[in-house]
Amino acid sequence: MPGRNGDQFKAGDLVFAKMKGFPHWPARADDGYKKRVPVYFFGTHQIGNIPPQNIVPYSGNKMKYGSGVRIRGFMEGMWEIQNTPGIGTKILVSFPPQCVCVRGGGPYL
Repeated sequence: MPGRNGDQFKAGDLVFAKMKGFPHWPARADDGYKKRVPVYFFGTHQIGNIPPQNIVPYSGNKMKYGSGVRIRGFMEGMWEIQNTPGIGTKILVSFPPQCVCVRGGGPYL
């Protein structure tokens, strides 16, 4: 498996990560690693620590690893990596200060 050197992965990189017994899975690299790269798996929303040689970049490998898998969570993971790659991060989404939403109604200004 041709992975990049571990020092080239940075937080937020979209990748395919391979764990024993599973196909390459859509994931996002996280920071804070030494020998293994912490990744967030799309579709299952689990976290794992993967050796850098078992990780390949998402771009350029989507056609190779992104189809033909029929394991629960994989298709959801492919949808998430394409449409909501920030899911599972600690980024807070704020609403405009003038908008207050109440139960049973729409936004009130």
